[in-house]
Amino acid sequence: MMSQKELEKLAYEYQVLQAQAQLLAQNLELLNLARAEVQTVKETLENLKKVEEERPEILVPIGAGSFLKGVIVDKNNAIVSVGSGYAVEKNIDDAIAFLEERIREYDEAIRKTQEALAELEKKVGEVAKKAQELQQKQAMSFSVKK
Repeated sequence: MMSQKELEKLAYEYQVLQAQAQLLAQNLELLNLARAEVQTVKETLENLKKVEEERPEILVPIGAGSFLKGVIVDKNNAIVSVGSGYAVEKNIDDAIAFLEERIREYDEAIRKTQEALAELEKKVGEVAKKAQELQQKQAMSFSVKK
């Protein structure tokens, strides 16, 4: 009964590919969320450059949808995360350029992840098709044996 073993192997391969695709899809979602966050920071800094007041008032989020009123004491510099828990102070233009580069890196990672996901989904489809063909062959061989 070789075809039963082949079918079991295909079913296992299908499950493995599905699990890999699910992980990639989750990774893609995280990449998109992180990119959106960096984009928001960049836009915030770009808008801050347009503010004419020397010490503009802002709302500082403190959690649970609550805020405190605050004042920006230095609107020419920003402290940006550079990864691994480190942050550096940069002037606004350098901070924006740094964030634009991060966005480009996210775009590249998102593109590669989408390609890998499409490739995996194609493999999943091929395995499913093989399994279906094998099942049809089995069904035909059973009906012939009567």
